Amino acid sequence: MNRLMAKTVDWIFLAALILLLSLWTYQRNALWANEMAFWEDCVKKAPRKERAHHNLGFVYYELGQSDDAKREFEEALRLTPDYALSFYNLGLVYYRKGLLTEAVSHYRKAIELCPTLSNSYYNLGLAYHHLGRYPEAICAYEELLRLKPNYENAYNRLGLAYAQLKQWNKAIQSFQRELSQHPNNFSAHIYLGETYMELKEGSKALSHFQKALAYPHVTEGEKILKMVSKLEAAQKEKRRK
Repeated sequence: MNRLMAKTVDWIFLAALILLLSLWTYQRNALWANEMAFWEDCVKKAPRKERAHHNLGFVYYELGQSDDAKREFEEALRLTPDYALSFYNLGLVYYRKGLLTEAVSHYRKAIELCPTLSNSYYNLGLAYHHLGRYPEAICAYEELLRLKPNYENAYNRLGLAYAQLKQWNKAIQSFQRELSQHPNNFSAHIYLGETYMELKEGSKALSHFQKALAYPHVTEGEKILKMVSKLEAAQKEKRRK
């Protein structure tokens, strides 16, 4: 009976969660649909205003309509060729499409036009990373951190680039800097755990994986639990020897 009640409660909870997520998605899409109608009307009334095209493009981007977004950002740039934000957002569109070289080109142009546009450096680093151009990714993140030292996840991304180059000490230092600035960033603990695994330092890896699991919204919790179980088993075996 208790098992049946527990299963019933689980299903009720799951159904409620799905309903809440569906409602949130509906409300979010409705919000952007209203924004789209507003900016489409603005474009009709003022077709030569780059801001209207840019903002409409951003709404399209948020709705996943990448081709429509690209068209509007390009029109904004035709009207105002030095509009840095449109270059940046075009970079986002190309990145989403997997056209990383084009994304890099547009992020760099955005930076050239507006050197204080911090998101451009972050996303430039991401594009370089996925292209396997890790030294350039490091330069992008370092420039970002000079501009905005507390930019969340910047030190994490810097550490991941160093890890790809097997510069483990610099990777560890970067993840630790992330935690010193953003103590609730559980991803830094995960990255430290993975780094110490590479270095065969099981006890340190275990400590960081356990700390990551203490966070209520940790992602890939099941995967981390498996790593913890494996490391704990290895430590028990080591103590028996």
